[in-house]
Amino acid sequence: MRLTPDQVETYNRDGVLVLGKIFDDGELALLQDELSADLETAGPHLVTEQDGRLRAVYASHERRPGFRQLVTSDRLLGPATRLLGADLYVYQFKINAKHSFGGEAWAWHQDYPVWRAADNLPAPRVINIAVYLDDATEFNGPVVFVPGSHRLGSSVKQDNARGTGEHIDPLDFAISEDRLQALTRTHGMVSPKGPAGTVVLFHPEIVHGSAVNISPFSRNLLIVTYNETSNLPRPSGAPRPSHLVGRDTEPLVATTDRLSLVPAEA
Repeated sequence: MRLTPDQVETYNRDGVLVLGKIFDDGELALLQDELSADLETAGPHLVTEQDGRLRAVYASHERRPGFRQLVTSDRLLGPATRLLGADLYVYQFKINAKHSFGGEAWAWHQDYPVWRAADNLPAPRVINIAVYLDDATEFNGPVVFVPGSHRLGSSVKQDNARGTGEHIDPLDFAISEDRLQALTRTHGMVSPKGPAGTVVLFHPEIVHGSAVNISPFSRNLLIVTYNETSNLPRPSGAPRPSHLVGRDTEPLVATTDRLSLVPAEA
């Protein structure tokens, strides 16, 4: 998959680009089955909300072959390579779960200030690619972005590295209400909706967040973060666990196959 010049311009200008539904229903069923299977494996990669229900799961691509296929798919790796122009590896893989009737909010934040504080990531030479595992509607807590905010640098007054040995909640790096009001007066807000299988690219410095899901429909959002192999984190102390910060930094090679657990015929 290749981006058009207009798509590249949109991403550079807005910090967010919607590619639409590029995984079919069969591939989505595979990914949903892989998620269900992965949740049967206990461990620190599973993060729960206060009510005990799932909030996030990390590094599923290291345990499930369907997700491993996904991160090398040309439909994700192709656009990421086009925008960054370098060899890439998976810096982080996560699925943010937002269950029906109360899936919690994600505070307004930027990703790169978190990774800079927690992992000493040298530069925002990374890209997030989100895959909707469920339909995203106005009802189930979709992600909201402030377009163009990535061009303004960090909106976080002070890096807060609390809890860096584990999952870091965006609330620890939340953007102030005054700052958010100033940003939205100038840049507005957008919230890409779409069916399961939709793909959205977004910059590590774009301001974003999401509200509580009060609907009867879940909203599982898979996010692959690709990093340049020349932009490795340089933690001053012990690095965060490997399920949070990928250790396999070998350049990924894109594949063009349809996602399937059935071997292709010779």
